[in-house]
Amino acid sequence: MASSAPNQTPIASCLVIGGCGFLGSAIVTSLLSKHPKCRITAADIRLTNQLSNPNVKYVTVDITDVSSIKSVVENAKPEVVIHTASPVHGLGREIYMKVNVDGTKNVVKVCEATGVKVMVYTSSAGVVYDGSPLINVDETEPFPVIPYDSYNESKAIAETVALEANGSNGMLTTALRPAGIFGPGDRQLVPGFINVVKNRQTQWQLGNNTNLFDFTYIDNLAVAHILAASVLLHQHATTGVTDPSVDQRKHLDGTSIFVTNGQPVYFWDFAKAIWCHYGVYNAGSIVLPRSAGLVIAGLAEAFSKFMGREPGLTRFRVKFSCAHRYFDIRKARDLLGYEPEISLTEGLRRCIEWFKAEEEKAAEKK
Repeated sequence: MASSAPNQTPIASCLVIGGCGFLGSAIVTSLLSKHPKCRITAADIRLTNQLSNPNVKYVTVDITDVSSIKSVVENAKPEVVIHTASPVHGLGREIYMKVNVDGTKNVVKVCEATGVKVMVYTSSAGVVYDGSPLINVDETEPFPVIPYDSYNESKAIAETVALEANGSNGMLTTALRPAGIFGPGDRQLVPGFINVVKNRQTQWQLGNNTNLFDFTYIDNLAVAHILAASVLLHQHATTGVTDPSVDQRKHLDGTSIFVTNGQPVYFWDFAKAIWCHYGVYNAGSIVLPRSAGLVIAGLAEAFSKFMGREPGLTRFRVKFSCAHRYFDIRKARDLLGYEPEISLTEGLRRCIEWFKAEEEKAAEKK
């Protein structure tokens, strides 16, 4: 359970970069609910998922262009910037370095110069992953010497950029590290499991399902970002003021924090919970060892490359589904007052309900 809630300050104005994306749009919705007087600017490279609300303004931004982000920040005049923008997994290193690293440098530079009080950066729990088991690790876990992939390499660099900006021109920063984000609007994690049902492949299971894995429901993560911003705003307002009721060692600024649902589950149990919503109750009857899965995936990748199409099974997916990856979120509970409000079971119910509604809409258009 969360310890006594840390002091917070209401958010008067907030710029959400990536505000039309999966996470960004959830943050905008949560801000409207929890800080109804907040003036919100949602900025993204493509304006989708727009809400009709007078407190939200949507603007186009390209964070790889410093003049673009400068124009947005100067016009929005936010006291808080929540930076969620990032390309999805599965792209090339060049795009990650351009958007996640150079783009974040641009955001930080502009925020420092324009007097932004607080910046919350969305990092990733994968920044500490190198393929080795991560068993209830906390924020003392170092970055790996060799990053697992280009995505997490870029996220680690960008996180460092954000945290090193803490204190610059009075701005306070923090980085949140979510794991396995899912929920309505998800275009990566849950759709992959749903496709397994559609392809009638639920009888296969990679690995022995003894690996615990952390997932995070999107609305819980959105709340965590807002809590972080509120706590940092209070710290900003009380800089130089010693409150005897507050442990000075528990300051949030300049730190990274893991955020999950706090309910690690066996990986394939999560998949099977999704499949049950589609009437599949006998999944995983054929268990394929990890080593065999890697060989088959390697062959599938080679064949698909030759045929000029995407492989159904990849070595990354095999490693991902067999990985031990769960995290200690005591720091989030302690410094943010974070407690996941929506359980994995309820989160999956809402998520699948949304996907089925989307499938019905698509069918009606045909």
